[in-house]
Amino acid sequence: MLEVNLLNTILYCLAFSTLYYLGVSAYKRKLVPVNIPKLLFYISIFSVFGVAGEIVVNNLFLLITDSPLWVYELYPAHGGDVSYFFLGIWGALGFYKYINDTALHPNAQADILKPAIIMGTEAIALELAYNGLFLLLFGQYIFYYFPANLGILSHLSCLEVIPFYFAVGFCLSFLIKKQNEMGYGKHLIITLPFLWMVTAALLL
Repeated sequence: MLEVNLLNTILYCLAFSTLYYLGVSAYKRKLVPVNIPKLLFYISIFSVFGVAGEIVVNNLFLLITDSPLWVYELYPAHGGDVSYFFLGIWGALGFYKYINDTALHPNAQADILKPAIIMGTEAIALELAYNGLFLLLFGQYIFYYFPANLGILSHLSCLEVIPFYFAVGFCLSFLIKKQNEMGYGKHLIITLPFLWMVTAALLL
């Protein structure tokens, strides 16, 4: 087993994202172009919505069922609702979404509902892959789900996350569509720091 430390977890995230980028590039038979300002917007907006959404959803689930839906085991914050390693989780999902929008579903950027459906559909598979491989390599969950409704894969993900990802996908698709219409110019100098300040405020 690999040691769980900051360097290894960063390398895990970078390796996962790089392999996905190279895989999509191989499929398209060319390197996927990277627009840095646009990519930073994707990573930032996914991070702030992911962290805020996790705090809200997990506490609502706790209020309704008297039990949280999950607990983060990797660098937990807020009692395990979120992780200080959010950039390697939600930021990586933003990178994944950027690559998909750029190379695999470019026409879907003009829509709102279709990307939300795609994200909700992919949610469990993504969590099983990312959380499951981490468990195999490090012997620890990134996040542990309490419901056991996926058989032997239970606790890596669960069915209850699908509506959450659908809602996140819908909101972010709307914001990305509006940002695409505005472009990715100098106004991001204000937008991006604001998003990161909100994210920091949620974690501190």
